[in-house]
Amino acid sequence: MSDNTSPIDIVICVQGILNRQTAATLGLFSNTQTETDAPPITTLTGMLPDEAALDQLLDELYARGLPLISIERAVVDQADPTGEPDPLT
Repeated sequence: MSDNTSPIDIVICVQGILNRQTAATLGLFSNTQTETDAPPITTLTGMLPDEAALDQLLDELYARGLPLISIERAVVDQADPTGEPDPLT
């Protein structure tokens, strides 16, 4: 189990567009998928230094009006050595 000050490898999906340059200022990579009959979805990936940085990032996304779809982080522990992303709950 990790503590609040451990680095977090994160994957966040939001509805809307956050361009790569803006994502880079947040310390993340972005990839936006658009379809003609659905709203665009942006996937943000990267390493955050701790949970406080995650809180700040979520506040920033909220301030930009980007609805949160999902948050996952890669966790490797004894119970699941595959490193599959686990949903944050």
